[in-house]
Amino acid sequence: MATWDPTPAGSEQPPGYDGHPPSRPENGVTNGSSQPDTAELPALTPNDVVIAVMGVTGSGKTTFISYFAPSARIGHGLESCTSTVNIHKATIGQGTVYLIDTPGFDDTHRSDTDILREVANWLNSAYKSRIKLSGIIYLHRIADNRMSGSAMKNLRMFKRLCGEEALSCVVLATTMWSMMASAEDGARRERELMTKPEFWASMVERGSKVLRQDNNAVSAMEIMRYIMAQRRKIDLDIQKEMASGKTLDETSAGREVQSGMEVMRRKHEAEMAELRQEMEEARRDHDVRAQREIASVRADLEEKLRRDREDRDKMRVTLDELRQQRAEELANERAAAHERELQLSNQMYQAQLDRERAANQANESLMEVKLQLAVKEADNIRLQREAAERRERDEGGGCVVM
Repeated sequence: MATWDPTPAGSEQPPGYDGHPPSRPENGVTNGSSQPDTAELPALTPNDVVIAVMGVTGSGKTTFISYFAPSARIGHGLESCTSTVNIHKATIGQGTVYLIDTPGFDDTHRSDTDILREVANWLNSAYKSRIKLSGIIYLHRIADNRMSGSAMKNLRMFKRLCGEEALSCVVLATTMWSMMASAEDGARRERELMTKPEFWASMVERGSKVLRQDNNAVSAMEIMRYIMAQRRKIDLDIQKEMASGKTLDETSAGREVQSGMEVMRRKHEAEMAELRQEMEEARRDHDVRAQREIASVRADLEEKLRRDREDRDKMRVTLDELRQQRAEELANERAAAHERELQLSNQMYQAQLDRERAANQANESLMEVKLQLAVKEADNIRLQREAAERRERDEGGGCVVM
């Protein structure tokens, strides 16, 4: 196994560093983690080896991490399993590595703005605590016969987050080789990824390494060894940009998200104009049913436009504002989770009471039935005894005494 120097490269202090040496807190990133306050989360210091794992949902990020850290939870559905930044402590040889599992920009429940805020907050908290990445692993499914829209969006966001200088510490790892009909088809797609400018060509030119994650834990270990052998520490563009005073929407990654938002805004506004015209026609025709349907669609569009405006506002934040807002959001999320747990506990308690009440009612009904049977049985015995006595009297009354 390759060894690595735990001392950060260079002695310069990043912009935004407050001059105080970071202390190791109980959990998460030093000096401001985006992680929930749980005992399972490790603390990071500038001397630690930290590697980020990125890619679209379903590319195998959590599976890759699980080869080294059993704490990683693997999802088996179409929904995004990793919805927040998670830290996993792994022991490789004699060394400790921290693998950072990041959500992709195709989350099933959260907008690109929310994902960027989550990732940017974690990266900038790490940057301010002088924690540098030793490398980044970007996973891509070789089994995909074309670059989907979500894959292209993730790739563009990845390039904007990193910047050109950090690309030399990136491993572009292809996964899902077992799903290929032939190795030749996989090799052809790999060459296409490496040679087309819109895919990986420019990244490879700047030093990104293309490796295959095609043999489970074995190839995963080869990827880890490659990164650790580089003995480097890197800062990403989004870290340097926000530390210099830029707001999130002014960073390269922020502008990329906004360009997608602008396309959607124009699309929604065009649809809204069409709906207004259709509503006028429905009113002229006194078509009440059509008016109701158009009103419902328009309400959905208005909600989308409202969320677009809200996302734009959420992008206009400085580094410190983002950290404060994320802390408040996480506190609210924890409070909401606690409230859900209380509600679930109350529901379970009520369900138990209902079961016990039903059981008691069943027992009472059973006792009542048993009592009725006992009364009937006693009545039958009494009637049988009275009948026997009558027979005895009748038989005794038939004798004549002379």
